[in-house]
Amino acid sequence: MTQSTAVANYTNDLMARRFSEVMSRMEQFMWKRMDRRVAAFLLQEVSIEGTHKLKITHEAIANHLGSHREVISRTLRDFQDAGMVKLSRGMGPF
Repeated sequence: MTQSTAVANYTNDLMARRFSEVMSRMEQFMWKRMDRRVAAFLLQEVSIEGTHKLKITHEAIANHLGSHREVISRTLRDFQDAGMVKLSRGMGPF
């Protein structure tokens, strides 16, 4: 890094982006309710995938959000009871 400003700039930029990502996740974890975190995640995934039928497990959602599968399952059941999503085996919420 001391010999190349390009390497130094790249490394500093990478560290800043990762630190920002960690801080964002910590903020979500500490201040955002789980139902809102799950809803935001699902909306983001729908946008990325371009479909309303997501093939994702409760475990995968839990891992992404830093939660437990049971918490995600309960939240998704609440969403389903409210008519917001439909759950099925082998398919994620849609």
